[in-house]
Amino acid sequence: MTTEYRHLTLLTCALTLAPALLLTACSTGGGAGDTPTASKSPAGQQREKQLAATVQRVLDTTSADAPLVSGLDRVSDSVQNELGLPRGGGYRVTVVCAGRGTVEVGFVPARTAPARRVSCDGVPVSARFAVKAAGTRIDVRDGGGASGMFAWRVDKVRQSS
Repeated sequence: MTTEYRHLTLLTCALTLAPALLLTACSTGGGAGDTPTASKSPAGQQREKQLAATVQRVLDTTSADAPLVSGLDRVSDSVQNELGLPRGGGYRVTVVCAGRGTVEVGFVPARTAPARRVSCDGVPVSARFAVKAAGTRIDVRDGGGASGMFAWRVDKVRQSS
């Protein structure tokens, strides 16, 4: 593979992911100290960047539409983000984790949908849910001994006619 082709491929990938990364930065704080790639060692930073790119690429294949809300985080950083979605609507959350172990994905309040375990094997897992209360949050936690990166997105479920 030529260097020019590699640079063109990287530029194309960056331009494709830019909207999703901007949305992610807005939904997860996005401050300089909050970036998912703020690991201590250069090797750790590179590994996190690779895993982040993997989960984002897989997640982007799950829908052609822009997500309503999404996030990208380290497995070690338990995340609880408010979704900001109107009550009563039908939605689908899709989670991809890459690394090792499992994460547990649920909601607060818990009655929104049952929690599910997601293996950090790079395979997307989706579940439908309805927002039953204002301030509903997605809750992603380390399922025990997990490491790596995970990405999630929420899409509106289309009603069949």
